[in-house]
Amino acid sequence: MTGLLNRRAFLNRAIGRPGDQVLMIADVDHFKRVNDLIGHDGGDEVLRVVARALHNSVPPDSLVARIGGEEFAILFDATNAVDPAAVLERVRGQRMPFDIVVTASIGTCTGPLMHETDWKHLYHCADRALFAAKAAGRDCARAAPTARIAA
Repeated sequence: MTGLLNRRAFLNRAIGRPGDQVLMIADVDHFKRVNDLIGHDGGDEVLRVVARALHNSVPPDSLVARIGGEEFAILFDATNAVDPAAVLERVRGQRMPFDIVVTASIGTCTGPLMHETDWKHLYHCADRALFAAKAAGRDCARAAPTARIAA
């Protein structure tokens, strides 16, 4: 629906990327309210607009996926600087159906992604950071400390 990778395709391409990777987990704020206000078809269009904004906010070799509901994953090499605040600004700047205001929150974590266990750890760290962004009032980003996997 969004034209992005799904979770399975994302993981197939993500796991095994060399060097530290940055994982951003973006979640549309108050998405239930969006569906309640403009219906599920309108909500689907909001997801498509957000997907385009996320995809256009990161380097071309980044992976961008819808990993569930209104949650998106963005993965890129840690040597590429992507400011989460700029990603959020791009989402905020999109024209949405019925001109509703849509914001998102982002949690980020940096670390290796050579194995599935790395993915689980990186995702858990980014998800905790996302929760911190939501707790801080939404429409913001929080970063977790760099993830290191014990050998």
